[in-house]
Amino acid sequence: MSESKYQATPADGKEILRILESSAAKGSIELIYTRRPDAYESYMKDAKDARVFISRDGDRAIGTCAELIREVYIGGKACRSAYVCGLKKDAHYDGGVGFGAMFICDLQRDNIDFYFCSVIAENTDARRMFEKSRRLLSMKAISGYKTYIINPNVKIKTPKHTFTFRRATESDTSTLLNFLNTEGKRKDMFPVVKSLDDFYNLHISDFYLLLDGENIIATAALWKQTEYKQYIVKRYGGVMKLARIFNPMLSALRYIKLPKANEPLVFPMLAFFLSKDDNADNYRIFLNEIKREISKDYGMFVIGLSDSHFARPIMDKLPSISFKTEIYEIKFPWSEQKYKAPDPQKSFLECGLL
Repeated sequence: MSESKYQATPADGKEILRILESSAAKGSIELIYTRRPDAYESYMKDAKDARVFISRDGDRAIGTCAELIREVYIGGKACRSAYVCGLKKDAHYDGGVGFGAMFICDLQRDNIDFYFCSVIAENTDARRMFEKSRRLLSMKAISGYKTYIINPNVKIKTPKHTFTFRRATESDTSTLLNFLNTEGKRKDMFPVVKSLDDFYNLHISDFYLLLDGENIIATAALWKQTEYKQYIVKRYGGVMKLARIFNPMLSALRYIKLPKANEPLVFPMLAFFLSKDDNADNYRIFLNEIKREISKDYGMFVIGLSDSHFARPIMDKLPSISFKTEIYEIKFPWSEQKYKAPDPQKSFLECGLL
């Protein structure tokens, strides 16, 4: 495969970061999703097979995008997915994003089973653009997704139990990997986990286990990613501007303390959260235990769930700051590629990989 003329290099990291931070997502909380200190290196950490693109008007960088290739389960089998992300135009540039037909052709690879992207649900302009019929590209919304920012001091009702909750150790590695893949292959888009080394800065000690005797019945990791990608509140508007004034009261109601504008949020991602056989009671028990661990060091944590996830009713009842995203399937009509079709009812998109 020849190299794209839009292919970025390590030297473009600062320019890409400038574009990513040139504007915030609109809403009552204007949020910037960024990749400090070096956007190019951040993408390289996010996926071992990654391509980053940059468009220019003369010498000026005006647009950027990335394609992150990962192995995921679809229909119980390991498949290759391409997450097209970070598509953004320099907000201070009056023209278009600068990616044309050649770029769309560059995105397509013969060994990819499924392409997808995500867009904030409130970004109606982008969604209308995505849903237009095109000769070179077709995009269809296939699933909703919700990201929650939660105070670890939240109250969770749980049944009585005799299970053991503890931090994972090196001796748990083989059993944990088996559990993640056995349960994960029942979902569509859950990542294939051959080794934790495939995920940057994810270690066995980041995982916690809920055990029934010696058997894992639930697990999740506190994945610390703020070293290379961040959420930053640019501005509060509407009701959230008023809420910012009553910050202490929000904390008393178990909401997160709203962070200062223009400062990165500090939190772990609650990642790879699986409960055996989608047992809701065990999910609640684990969540109640893990939040105590989180509260020792953090004032918030983040988790994301697809619309069809069995735990959405649990999370929707908790006080949180949340935002909705639409997941779009991408196809290239001119390509003879045979695509896989994830089942939206089995969708499990790992928030730490979006």
